[in-house]
Amino acid sequence: MEGIELLRRAAEELRAGRPLAESVVLSSAGSVARPAGARMVTLADGTSLGTVGGGAPEYKVQGLASDCIADGRARAVTLDRSSTGMVCGGSQLVGIRRLGADDLAVLEDALATLDAGGRGRLVVRWEGNAATASFEREDAAAGGSAALPTYETGCYVEELAAPERALIFGGGHVGRALASVLSAIDFEVTVFDDRPEVARPENYPTARHVICGDYANVAADVEVRPSDCVCVMTQGHAGDEEVVAQVLARHPRYVGCMGSRRKRAVLEGVLAGKGVPAADVARVELPIGLEIGAVTPAEIAVSIAARLIEVRHGSDDAASHPCPA
Repeated sequence: MEGIELLRRAAEELRAGRPLAESVVLSSAGSVARPAGARMVTLADGTSLGTVGGGAPEYKVQGLASDCIADGRARAVTLDRSSTGMVCGGSQLVGIRRLGADDLAVLEDALATLDAGGRGRLVVRWEGNAATASFEREDAAAGGSAALPTYETGCYVEELAAPERALIFGGGHVGRALASVLSAIDFEVTVFDDRPEVARPENYPTARHVICGDYANVAADVEVRPSDCVCVMTQGHAGDEEVVAQVLARHPRYVGCMGSRRKRAVLEGVLAGKGVPAADVARVELPIGLEIGAVTPAEIAVSIAARLIEVRHGSDDAASHPCPA
């Protein structure tokens, strides 16, 4: 569990009246497993969610986080990984603080903003044994800051943006496996299918939204945003063609479609007949996923997730990433 979902879980624990501690890498130097911004939440029973890098250093942080829950004192610890048997070397400054009612108000404000597609900054000011947080909303159109997160003179600032969304059209075997894999890597997943018996929330327990709708009128039930990743794998060619034509008009960040190279030629002809610009058609990755020899639904889901990780980190050009036939 990472990112926004980790903050969401922290808010749930606080609403239930259960204490917890948050450990965040405030800054790092050298070779480390997790850089500034990495977060771990430690629950009252000692369970930890997320990671600040693993190994003996993280075990030390977990113990300090439990102490923090007990005494309420914020603390910062420098982890020198070269002195704990970790060959990667490097060091991290980790801030550890207990979250309370004031933090719940901050988290609820932040999550409401992010869920509405907005963005903002989480600011934590460290002073002695105390750490206080606030959330500052930003103009979503302004874009993020490459300089964040930062930690200077006791003030930690982290950029929070709306979660990356993955829209899966078609909830069959691969769609079900893909929903689980993409949720695990912190995409906010929406599954869309036109079959009432398939489009049930219990079939996709990790999905944020499960929609039963009409492939011929996607916009009636879901808004496709420019930042979205769209995976099309309906139960038939006609459904795929309907969905791809509609989502391309919304210019999402990524569009991939299940099928063979032969199907791609057919799809290109259909889309051209619908008046879809050739440049838009060229953006569709079909076949979908990286070429890793995937065969089973779970393996195909992993190949697609791997491609979306590339997209997430800026490798948007699929030319050098051949897909399975």
